[in-house]
Amino acid sequence: MNLITRACIALNTRVQAFKENLKNDERGVSAIVATIILLLIVILMAAVFYEQISTYFSDMMDKIFNTNGTNAGSMNTGDFGG
Repeated sequence: MNLITRACIALNTRVQAFKENLKNDERGVSAIVATIILLLIVILMAAVFYEQISTYFSDMMDKIFNTNGTNAGSMNTGDFGG
């Protein structure tokens, strides 16, 4: 047998062994799957309750910056003492 044929046979043997080990591995990828499912749940909950969440945060920001619908974003020179 030449070198290329032996290399192909060795590669095929390793691939078959890898596939067999992968099938028999009982650990699985449960941590990754659980993380993805939790992220999907959080994203879906945020999408469902988007209106309530945005209202809550906008009310909270109004309280923090004490805007209450006033013209708080204007660049008035009186705001800077001048």
